[in-house]
Amino acid sequence: MNPLAATSGRIAILLLLFAAPSLCAAADLLQEVANRLTPSPVIRGEFQQTRKLAQIKKPLVSHGRFLVARDYGVIWENIRPFTQSTRLTRDEILQTDGQKTLMKLDTRKEPVVGIVNGILFSVLSCDVAALAQTFDYSGKAEGKTWRLDFIPKDKGLARLIKALRLTGERDIASVEMENAAGDVTRIEFRAQTYARELSADERERFE
Repeated sequence: MNPLAATSGRIAILLLLFAAPSLCAAADLLQEVANRLTPSPVIRGEFQQTRKLAQIKKPLVSHGRFLVARDYGVIWENIRPFTQSTRLTRDEILQTDGQKTLMKLDTRKEPVVGIVNGILFSVLSCDVAALAQTFDYSGKAEGKTWRLDFIPKDKGLARLIKALRLTGERDIASVEMENAAGDVTRIEFRAQTYARELSADERERFE
């Protein structure tokens, strides 16, 4: 599964600044989560993605790994049940199967793709402030856990994304997205690691 089809995907470090439970008003909640976040230039990890399609009873499950580089973009690699790689940058979405290009979208030429691309990048880098510009939000921070629920402000965007939810503790634990057709995509993250810079091989993948 690629992040465009899923229209989802996440990640950053959360520092536990509040040991006692706290229920916050929306604005305070966003600030609390933002204060806990310590964005890392490079984030690596693994994911399990589950898609529940409204017209199909059996969920579609895939596994893979991801790379988020703040100054470069995102590489989303599906490993099982099939191999597929998607590179997401500010200007382009490129999907390959290891041998040939399956999809190439220029976000500068396709405004809708550009909007979705920006949302995906914000989710995957856990830029909650950027998401708040496009979505109304609510949620709670209680003890070690927190949750943010996002609803699109724009009716046009609501035709693509009905609701978006982020949950976590010290890291982003999951991202869940529901579209207008009732399809739900849930991504669970694990084995996340953080670094200051990309390796030479990783930089080459963004060229």
